[in-house]
Amino acid sequence: MSLKQASLAIMLAASCALGCSSSSPTSSSGFELSIVVGVANTAKAPTIQQVQLLVDGITAVVNSPSPPAATAALNVMGQATPGQHTLAVLIVMQTSSPNSYTVTTPTIQVLDLNNGKLIKTIQLPTETAVLATGNTIQYIFSL
Repeated sequence: MSLKQASLAIMLAASCALGCSSSSPTSSSGFELSIVVGVANTAKAPTIQQVQLLVDGITAVVNSPSPPAATAALNVMGQATPGQHTLAVLIVMQTSSPNSYTVTTPTIQVLDLNNGKLIKTIQLPTETAVLATGNTIQYIFSL
């Protein structure tokens, strides 16, 4: 699979994670979301080789810095239905394991699906954890 195909597959998966439902595209039963997440090695060491943002258990964003980095951005836009959702920052590859990581104030802007107007902004708390490869920092939020 080419990089372009992989990017498209991730974008489609993200759209599905953020809002696959049986409602029509013109239905007003959902929201447009803009999710901004930053993750950093707490000691500022360049250990991040691959980190992913999972939305409702589905990969929404992959960041694979080369060379390894101390920080990574995980930002995505998509649609979501009302209800409870999960957000997880997954350390997929790192130069050594475990390491301490900080996810700084994930921000979710909730927009009206029909007119794009901002409805509300959700700011989740900053979290720090020692993560081995394959571990996550997880959040739950509701729309």
